[in-house]
Amino acid sequence: MKDFSIIIAARGDAIGLWATIHSCEIELEGQGYDYEYCLCLNGEGNQKKQKKQIMGSDVQTLVTNLQASGKLGHLSVYQKNLSPPSARQLATEHAQGKYLFFFDNHCMVAKGYFKRALHDMQHYNMDMLHSTTKWFEGDTNVCYHYELTLNRNFWARASLIPEYSGILPYRIAAGGHGGFVVRADVWREVGGYWDGFVGYGGEELYFDLKMAFLGKTNWIDPKLIHWHYAGKRAYARHYTDDFYKNMLMCANVIGGEDWMIRVADSFTRSFPRSHQDPYDLLMESYYKSEGHAKYIAGIQQRNLDEQLEVFRCEGIPH
Repeated sequence: MKDFSIIIAARGDAIGLWATIHSCEIELEGQGYDYEYCLCLNGEGNQKKQKKQIMGSDVQTLVTNLQASGKLGHLSVYQKNLSPPSARQLATEHAQGKYLFFFDNHCMVAKGYFKRALHDMQHYNMDMLHSTTKWFEGDTNVCYHYELTLNRNFWARASLIPEYSGILPYRIAAGGHGGFVVRADVWREVGGYWDGFVGYGGEELYFDLKMAFLGKTNWIDPKLIHWHYAGKRAYARHYTDDFYKNMLMCANVIGGEDWMIRVADSFTRSFPRSHQDPYDLLMESYYKSEGHAKYIAGIQQRNLDEQLEVFRCEGIPH
């Protein structure tokens, strides 16, 4: 078993994947870890093109060099656009690491990232650890844990608590923005992501809250930093039909029908209209997620409202 696997789902300009991998390599040089990269490349949407065309010469060179160095553990290439959770899930299928480090392909790690993360995971016996997000050098908008906005959109906004030098890792309900690590045995125990999400959004709250339902611990370390490029993506994000459906399905799976209805009502009142009829969108979301919602209800230790009360009573930010 390797010390850890680095999981990257990549779509769009090759510079993103290049920057993410090279920031990891700079940080890992001389550290002595036995690690691998597990990549899932996807996204031109043309089934007639060859794999080498979706990868492009720059990515092909990057992959070839990883293979030559013995650091490429697994590579999946898909012509079609995959949702981020689906691509990440596929990249984990052959991972050999004790820990799984996940990065979006527009993130870069800060100095000491892997050493600090592994120390945290072992010292505090963590199941999952999020890193803190910085967008630009000198920017005071540093993103820590998530503050849940479930009634509004079944998502969250980033907490911008002030940074100071003595702060330690702390328990959270949820986090995000592209960098986290999970114990591989826990990832497989809980089943990773659900394969029902299409397009952007939904998976962060799904996975973090499912972890809480199953009694797993979720943390963030304010001094574990990754840099996150916040620019334009090569795919649609907010306020698409897929975005609405993903949030509604997540509400159904994690919270049940009552939560899904609350979110649907909020979307109808407060958000830009979708292209699809709102009622049809709601019903499609319900039927697509109905089976998995029943499964989660059967294995969770408490329902969502009870879990939110546990967060409150234990002082876990949410």
